Amino acid sequence: MRWLGLTIVIVTFVSIAASNDKQPLVRITLREKVTVANATVQLSDIAEVAALGEEGEKLLQAIQTLPIAPAPLPRYQRVISAGEVATKLAQAGWRSGDFVLDGSKQVLVIRSGRNLTATELELALQKALNVPVKLLLPPPPIVVPEGELTVQAEMPLSPRAMLPITLLVNGQPVATLKLLVQVAAMSNGQMVTSQSVSMPTHPPTNFAVRRRQAVRLIARVGNVLVEAQGLALQDGKVGDEVLVALSWSKTPVKGIVSGEREVTVAAW
Repeated sequence: MRWLGLTIVIVTFVSIAASNDKQPLVRITLREKVTVANATVQLSDIAEVAALGEEGEKLLQAIQTLPIAPAPLPRYQRVISAGEVATKLAQAGWRSGDFVLDGSKQVLVIRSGRNLTATELELALQKALNVPVKLLLPPPPIVVPEGELTVQAEMPLSPRAMLPITLLVNGQPVATLKLLVQVAAMSNGQMVTSQSVSMPTHPPTNFAVRRRQAVRLIARVGNVLVEAQGLALQDGKVGDEVLVALSWSKTPVKGIVSGEREVTVAAW
């Protein structure tokens, strides 16, 4: 019995030694600074990942595409530490002996991006709705990631409308907003004016702004919205241009009806 117990102890020690001698499967070398375009940072975005044997080669693609962290907003940056990477690997089932983690102690991640222009928005809307579209008010400043821009939107019920849209880059949603647009139809290759578009329209009495009605004035200054109160001097539907009187000025201002009792102006 003593010899049997000694044999079991020896086998146990041999097994432990064998497990301690196990070679790592992959080497992960973190970079110092990277620029990414997608909304999620994968391991291959921030590190060089190399297999250290045949078994590691089989697992290479899976570890390279491992999600590490959300990317920052376009043109912003964030830092991902080596500790965060190790934690994500452990959560994915990788043991500390399965990989070698070296290189930089932290990675500076920058999200690429660009300013979206009104012309690009109009073209994307025209493609989505398959009709000519004109923006009646300039869009707010929008920074989107690099990539193919598309728009999701439904055909409005009237030629002039506040149109909710979703912006997508490479098929991924990046922003939602409302745009005041004028939509026209095509007849024999010619653009039809909004007065002759065969769409359901609101009755003439369905005004969003009434004459002598207090309205909210909105002016956009960069990313800031400035609001004030005025008195409408004309009736108007969404998309119509109306005059609004200001209490501090003898000269009325022109604006575009953008909602119920709401008029958007360039400035006052």
